[in-house]
This record gives sequence, C-alpha cells and structure tokens, in this order.
Amino acid sequence: MRVKDGDNYILVGSQGGAPKDPAWTHNLRVNPHIELRDETVVRPMRVREVKDPTERARLWMLAVAAYPPYADYQVRTERQIPVFVAEP
Repeated sequence: MRVKDGDNYILVGSQGGAPKDPAWTHNLRVNPHIELRDETVVRPMRVREVKDPTERARLWMLAVAAYPPYADYQVRTERQIPVFVAEP
C-alpha cells in the first residue's frame, strides 16, 4: 500500500486491526534507517513514528482516503494503530 505525502511516505501499522502491532513497527522503532522501494526506485529514508496528535490526524486522514479499510481496522482493535512517516 503506497500512501504519499509530498516526498514522504506514510506507513500504517494496521495488521488488519489485530490486537498487536506488526513486527515491522518494532524494527522501525529500533532502526529507523531504511531503503524504501517504490516500483523500481529504491531510496534511503529515515522513519519516525508520528506522536503529535495534529500531524497524526492529518496523515491518518490521507491514509484512510488512500485505503478506506484502515478506518475499519482501527474500529476492530483497542490499540491506536501506529503511523510512521518515511522522509528522504
């Protein structure tokens, strides 16, 4: 699932609304330096978890607009689904 915000990418740890965060979210928290592939382009990025409520709400709306099931996944779980942003 690709969700872009300008040059940045929004990463959503939904895991279909499962009760626990997906394993990759833990990996990003430990090592935020990644290589992101978008079709044939690979680029180095730095990932950060979005904690600011205003920024998170804006990015969440973009993610749900790109993939509406994210809203259903949030309803299915008690945890707040983590949102990350990958920046060049």
